[in-house]
Amino acid sequence: MDDPTPPDDLPEAVASTLQSLDGHDLRGAVVYAQELLRARHEPLPTVEPRTDEEVVRVEERDGYLVVHKRQRDAAGDFGDVYVYHVSTERHPDGSVHHHWSLIGREE
Repeated sequence: MDDPTPPDDLPEAVASTLQSLDGHDLRGAVVYAQELLRARHEPLPTVEPRTDEEVVRVEERDGYLVVHKRQRDAAGDFGDVYVYHVSTERHPDGSVHHHWSLIGREE
């Protein structure tokens, strides 16, 4: 398998160093990078319910949120609770948006 292409804005020295690491050291570098992000207080996304939904619970995880929410049906009643993985994405224009990934219905 070929190595993936690093992001354009990643310094060449960092990309080269990462490419030279074995699996164990590369996993250590990932853990360290995540710890640096937490130490610099990178904000987690915040979620606000729309008028047709209710946020039941929010769980903070490393770099993302797990959101449990339900929406109103056609009769105006709240339906089943669904679980989402919510992360923050920075777009090339500098704007920040939430990325919602449906995990499934809450059991």
